[in-house]
Amino acid sequence: MKKNAKQSFLGRVINIVLSIVQIIIALYIVIKLFGASNVPFVQWLNRISQPLLHPFEGMFNPVTFSKGYTLDLSAVFALIVYSVIGYILIKLVSMLNR
Repeated sequence: MKKNAKQSFLGRVINIVLSIVQIIIALYIVIKLFGASNVPFVQWLNRISQPLLHPFEGMFNPVTFSKGYTLDLSAVFALIVYSVIGYILIKLVSMLNR
């Protein structure tokens, strides 16, 4: 495999992993926002998102809106941080690809 092909492959892998992380965290934010019941899917999502969100736990207090809607600002911040890190990694791989 050529050097450019390996780096291009690495960029795609980073993009796929980043997309999966973003989807998991975004779903977590939505289920927390709307107060989803503790059904098996929600339990599973909480289990897989916990390692991603643990470094950010308690960083910000959640915001509670009327009727019990809760926005977990720590999870929103985690989504932003992972997105920025992924963007930087993709750009670095792209620069190495030149």
